[in-house]
Amino acid sequence: MESEDKRGVQKKPIRVWVDGCFDLFHFGHANAFRQARSLGDKLIVGVHNDREITEHKGPPVFNEQERYRLVRAVKWVDEVIEGAPYVTYLDTLDKYDCDFAAHGDDIVTTATGVNTYQLVKDAGRYKEFRRTEGISTTELLSRILKRLKQLRDQRHGDEDHALRRSHSVDSVVSTGVDLLRSSKNCGTKRHSPTNSGDSDTDHSHSTTPSGPNWSTGGMSYMPNTLRITQFCLSQHSLDGFREPTPDDIVVYAPGAYDLFHIGHLSFFEKCMELGTYLLIGLHSDRNANFESRRMGCIMTLQERLLSVLACRYVHNVIIDAPYKIPASLLDNFKVNYVVVGMDTKLIPTLDGEDPMLIPKQRNIFRRLDSGSTVTTASVISRILKNRLLYEKRNRSKEAKESKEIYASLKDSPSCVELAVNQ
Repeated sequence: MESEDKRGVQKKPIRVWVDGCFDLFHFGHANAFRQARSLGDKLIVGVHNDREITEHKGPPVFNEQERYRLVRAVKWVDEVIEGAPYVTYLDTLDKYDCDFAAHGDDIVTTATGVNTYQLVKDAGRYKEFRRTEGISTTELLSRILKRLKQLRDQRHGDEDHALRRSHSVDSVVSTGVDLLRSSKNCGTKRHSPTNSGDSDTDHSHSTTPSGPNWSTGGMSYMPNTLRITQFCLSQHSLDGFREPTPDDIVVYAPGAYDLFHIGHLSFFEKCMELGTYLLIGLHSDRNANFESRRMGCIMTLQERLLSVLACRYVHNVIIDAPYKIPASLLDNFKVNYVVVGMDTKLIPTLDGEDPMLIPKQRNIFRRLDSGSTVTTASVISRILKNRLLYEKRNRSKEAKESKEIYASLKDSPSCVELAVNQ
């Protein structure tokens, strides 16, 4: 009997459904999309709205419109369904012609403790992939909250700890905003930008990963070439990394791109209006820490790299890009424009030189208005204003996840013993 392919009958594409909040979007979300996309031919992503998330988890940091756009920009995503229900129903899969739902190997429950994927699991329309190690929204919130606490302690000192505890929420928020705006002691030689590599990275400002916990799969992210290679590939020929053609207009956009957000995405979109090839220069942790002033960089260079690699607009990334742009970089990558945001502060080098001196001399330097007012600092300010809610949310989520994991291991005493002794 002839096969369908030989008879010219086109095989129906396998449509995979993934849903979630995708708040404080990070490379773990992108890797979930990558893995889910590999299970079929089309990836349909349902994104929950603000109301649903607030009901089941607490208020999101990124609003629904921001999250919809950020998910659409990921190169493995084919369609986005806005306002998807928090519980995954069979009717939802049928409505969007999806064969099955896919999710990581962690447990997701509603506010009342119901497994959100139980219905599709029972119907045999569920597939699972490995959860991305070392990253989660809870982990990022934890890093930010810990860094804010460090800044408050540095400002007030331990002696007024009891007084601080009696402050109103408004007082704490006001203090935190002042800290974010402050650039005191950041202009010293010790913390100035450098063109050297990361071997002598200064972590005095940085917020390093908080260490293993349940929300990250029990480990910190460990950079590896396989993961980077996976993120360089795409199912779509136009979205993969490539060399520029002679006809391409190459736009070089250096920066830290910490906590990848809608401001970054809007900036990338503007870059693609100026040119046809987007080359990102990702700054080292040392330089990123300096650019972010007292707050420091939340994500490491390798973590920021994966977030940028997942964006469908990016064609190549220079890792640990020089802060002062040399002529050799412009010549080697055939750069037509060097761009920064309208509000980007160009801090002089140790020698007092303008980092954009050569692009300005060549008349290829441009400032682009992304149309967005969102910055990494403003994202942190959002978290600061809801600090108490996010701290409670983190404690609740970590406790719930640890309880669920122990419950799943109850029939394996050796695994329980190992988990307890970690």
